[in-house]
Amino acid sequence: MFSLSRVSLTLICSLFFSTGLADERQSIMETVDKFFLAIETKDRELLESILVPDSLNISSFEKPDGESELTMTDYGSMISILTRQGREAKERAWDETILIQGHIAVFWAPYDFHVDKKFTHCGVDSFQLVKTSEKWLISNASWTRETQNCPQSPLGPIRTSR
Repeated sequence: MFSLSRVSLTLICSLFFSTGLADERQSIMETVDKFFLAIETKDRELLESILVPDSLNISSFEKPDGESELTMTDYGSMISILTRQGREAKERAWDETILIQGHIAVFWAPYDFHVDKKFTHCGVDSFQLVKTSEKWLISNASWTRETQNCPQSPLGPIRTSR
């Protein structure tokens, strides 16, 4: 007869749930990576496929006087701004923290942003996500826009294609 000790059962359950969370974390990262890819490729359809319609998005910018300026962007404007032609945009994030509980999650990470291969600002991205029956979607995006005291990205300089 096969018998599991309480410790063995606990370890098996921990591995099962850790694997499940690792899979969820990977799925969340796939959604976030698609967000950054949609910005870089100006792919409206891809962006729409990972955002919850009618989401509200908020950025915070610190003015020189120390006051903060909040910018609220509705879903349609967000899609238009992030996929507009005429500029080359690239956003990169690193050292992400992902919190998951049931069908909601939070992605939090420092980022840098480049336009036409030139650094423009840094900040922190905070994406709230919800899980549908098929995938994780970004239900709200908030971020800071900082132009001073930006940390050096551990990702190195952006690559230029030639």
